[in-house]
Amino acid sequence: MTESASATNAEVLLRVQELEKRYAPAGWVSWATSLGRLRRTPVVALRGVSLEVRAGEIVGVLGPNGSGKSTLLRCVAGLLAPSAGRVEVLGRNPATLTTDVRGDIGIVVRDDRSFNQRLSGFDNLWFFARLQGLPRLHLEQRIREMLRRMALTQVGDRPYRYYSSGMKQRLSVARALLGSPRVLLMDEATSGLDPGKRDVFYGVLEELVRTEGLAVLYATHEMAEAQYLCQRVVVLDRGAICASGRYLEVERTAEQLFMREQHDPEAA
Repeated sequence: MTESASATNAEVLLRVQELEKRYAPAGWVSWATSLGRLRRTPVVALRGVSLEVRAGEIVGVLGPNGSGKSTLLRCVAGLLAPSAGRVEVLGRNPATLTTDVRGDIGIVVRDDRSFNQRLSGFDNLWFFARLQGLPRLHLEQRIREMLRRMALTQVGDRPYRYYSSGMKQRLSVARALLGSPRVLLMDEATSGLDPGKRDVFYGVLEELVRTEGLAVLYATHEMAEAQYLCQRVVVLDRGAICASGRYLEVERTAEQLFMREQHDPEAA
């Protein structure tokens, strides 16, 4: 996918400015610190991260495991409070969004365990729709539409425990889209999918971006995925952006980072 002039001039829907996230040391170290017996530097998961995502654009966040991708997406979603910096989604702090407008943000994570194994795909979507405060009027029609778009119509009444990994991922996307979000956050969304299912997944995502003008922040550790999907890519290393731009502009930096991880996992 290539960046179009319309996307370049489109409205900025997501803005991150100098974002930092620090964690206190865990376990006995934290306990001892609280008693004043020991001082230790907090764990820094994000440091000085700044980026923008416009309507109709997919921006990739590329980096190895532990680079801060998931923490970044959770801060953007309002699930984690930043230690410093600022996040704006549709011009507002996502942590302050009320239930009636939280549907403007959709989030898809890998290995999602929040679905009820005994409920059908349809009933799971109904439950989460009501949890989001979506009105009952036309809700069944909306759920059926999302099942159709995710190619899940034939299994919509099947219990979730019988879904394949690909079906589960597509149901996660359907849930994220129930409230017609304008911003979509995707964290390793194709993890566990075979190549054929990935191609279907990519096609659905590209269509949504093109037809509905979604702004997508797409976290991945796969360079080929970032190259194929994303108009722009930011590369994270130890919680900081070490490169950003079009894929070919960041490819060499990303390659060196992943080579370092391969040869010395503790260094990544």
